Amino acid sequence: MSRSRAAGKSAGNKKKTSKQPATGRKKRQKRAPRQAETYPLRPLKLGGPELYSVADEAVLVPEQGTDIFALNATGARVWEMCDGRHSLLDMHDKLCARFDGDKVQVMADMATALFRFRSLDLLEPQSLVDPRIARTGTIVLAPGEDPRPKVHIVHGIEDNHYFRWQLAIMFESLVGKMPAGWEIKVVVCNDHRSISADLKHILDTYDVQHFTGESHADNHHIDFAGGGDRYVPMNRVEALNIVSHHVAPDDLVCLMDTDIFLYGELRPELFPRHNAMASNWIIAQEKYFQFAANDTKGLQLPKLLEALGCEQEFKPGGVMVFLTGETLQRNDRKVIRDCFRFLQIHFLAGKILDMPHHGVWVAEMACFAMAMYPNGIDYELLEIEQFAVQEQHADDLPEGTFFHYYTDINDEGSLGPFFESQWHKQLFSNQDFLKSDIDSFLDVAKGKAEIQFMTLAKQARDRLYGKADD
Repeated sequence: MSRSRAAGKSAGNKKKTSKQPATGRKKRQKRAPRQAETYPLRPLKLGGPELYSVADEAVLVPEQGTDIFALNATGARVWEMCDGRHSLLDMHDKLCARFDGDKVQVMADMATALFRFRSLDLLEPQSLVDPRIARTGTIVLAPGEDPRPKVHIVHGIEDNHYFRWQLAIMFESLVGKMPAGWEIKVVVCNDHRSISADLKHILDTYDVQHFTGESHADNHHIDFAGGGDRYVPMNRVEALNIVSHHVAPDDLVCLMDTDIFLYGELRPELFPRHNAMASNWIIAQEKYFQFAANDTKGLQLPKLLEALGCEQEFKPGGVMVFLTGETLQRNDRKVIRDCFRFLQIHFLAGKILDMPHHGVWVAEMACFAMAMYPNGIDYELLEIEQFAVQEQHADDLPEGTFFHYYTDINDEGSLGPFFESQWHKQLFSNQDFLKSDIDSFLDVAKGKAEIQFMTLAKQARDRLYGKADD
């Protein structure tokens, strides 16, 4: 996806004082009783037993005693997920994604395994009583560990070559670097059809949970006046829609593009705990779309919000989006529906303003921030370099940067995202980059970012398809 350049300065975080409605005689209403707060169980294995693979089975071997416990494939996977971070719903979703079979049968097998572990005193009892203790107390957390929310890194994609190789490189950059309990979730927007064997191979190899969703780009002609526009960025909103059904309220959903990779080691401490968005200079401009129209016309986003009765000062965030499960699920997922609505407003406004294609393409970028205001949801505006969209050919990157290699031939004729490189992603829009001659690109790579990118691509190729012949 073509993206604009680096995040710029914030427009400010201050809020205006909201106007209060005129007071009058108030009708006393009976308050509904407050429902008890519920928390998902998150089983936690006791320290000691080690899991070993033996032929087609797995066995648990305790540190003491003479007994060993044989596990089938489902039981072994359940045991691996008893880490105090996975809820029962998480476990069931992952088992259904990995093993074929009826969902009810998968649930029965999972329950059998958990009951067996509990009866053998292999699970921490507190993790089955009060998950708040399991998630934030000394039972789960190592000394000095920061009790941060569970993070889901989410991508919305189409099932084609272009997105498959991008996902593989992103996955490769995160291998072994995510804290326990952090997960990647992929939503394939294909109208709930079966995914391709190539994509399934990638998801299975990296043990990534996936779901299917609607293909709005095919089913929704967003330009009602002319029709025929196929706007793929709608998949990002659909990804939030689908994932909102598979996260806990206190989890954090991190929505990312696919044309990125992690540079260096992951820095979990940079991730927010609550709703947040990375500051973006295009969204912060006085007129949205003006970057593509020589500063002559555009849509004033704060004015649009003001017309809707939203008086808080607008925070220009987007592209990298962090929202809690509670925010996504609130009021029957109205925030997500409003993201779709603002996306359409922006898209149609860009068409009315006769923006060029690369201008209208950014319609989705601001929809997430805009949807917060009618729903009364505050969010933090992040001025963090690691989450910003980098300048073209940026090479001096801090550790933990999510590097966007967005630049391509559609971006005003630029050659590509890496310093003096002829490589750009549109060269491989219809073919698998991982099956190309990656070594020839790596041999001539100059900057550190390009070298890391090509190295990750080569590692992903070797992991997925075996090492190429010398």
